[in-house]
This record gives sequence, C-alpha cells and structure tokens, in this order.
Amino acid sequence: MNISENICPACQTKNELHAIVCEHCGATLDDPFIDSAYKTRTAALEEPLTPEKISAWLTEEVTELTVPDSGVAFYVDGHSMPAYIDSQPEFVLGRSAGPTSEMLLDFAPFGGYSLGLSRRHALIRRTANGYEVMDLGSVNGTWLDEEKLVPHQPRSLLSGSHLRLGRMRIFVLYKPFASG
Repeated sequence: MNISENICPACQTKNELHAIVCEHCGATLDDPFIDSAYKTRTAALEEPLTPEKISAWLTEEVTELTVPDSGVAFYVDGHSMPAYIDSQPEFVLGRSAGPTSEMLLDFAPFGGYSLGLSRRHALIRRTANGYEVMDLGSVNGTWLDEEKLVPHQPRSLLSGSHLRLGRMRIFVLYKPFASG
C-alpha cells in the first residue's frame, strides 16, 4: 500500500502524511496507515470554549486551581495535577525523545503522543510583561484561545489563556508580573 496524501474529510485540505488533525480547520483526520475497520472514532473538540467547559476539563479531584508563585502551571484536560515549570527564560512544550540540551516540559505522561503533540511543539518565552507562545512548526498545530497560531510567530500568552496542542487542551496560569 503506497499512501501519498492525507486529505481532510471536512474541508478537503491536503495535510502532512502523519498529521492527525487538519492544519486548516482542526478536524480529526483519518489515519491512512490503519485499516478503517479497526479504528475507534472520537468526537471532535467542542467549540467555542467557555469558562464552564474549561472547569469541566478538570477532574473532580481538583478543588482549586493553584497559581504558582513563580513559573507557569499548565492544567491539562482530564488531569488533576498541573504540569509545572519554574521561572525559565524559555522552554519547549512537547514530548521527550531522550536527552536534550534545551528545557523541555514533557507532556508524554499526559497522553501527548496519542493527542498529536510533536516532540518540539511550541516554545514559551518569558517577556517583560509575562510570557509569549510560538508554534515551532508542529505537524498538528497550536491554538491560543481558539485561534490557530502561525508557525514561528510569537503571540502573547496571558494567564488564564487556553492552549490547544494538537488535540491536547491546556489551561495556563501564572501570577502577573510586577510593573516597573
């Protein structure tokens, strides 16, 4: 079997061969390497996000969102404990693939592979007023508050923002920086 295209069933956009969500519309793509008789289909992400839907992401074990004194907390849909990183000038969100020289916040334990995270999916960089996020050319895309990011173009990441990396949904919290 020789597969050469991965066409979105919703918008007909041609995507990279191993993409699992459409780069244009975000629809779930068929995996051309798996016989469709053996697939389990899942529902697409709900749109748009509301505070009620965000709170539903968090399991019942979470009674209060914790905002760290320094650094950033990433609350992943369906997980009670956040992924946390202390104040770093910049770090990558992705999946660990062995030793690396860069600071990586590894989302593999949160189902990163099955949710379409690239090994180097997005970069978070500290700025004078907070943080910014930049998609690193990931196969399955990065969304900030439901707006798809253009790869390699930084966008301001406010505390309380929602990120979507592939199909992984994340709620971002950090304390505001002191003006000065």
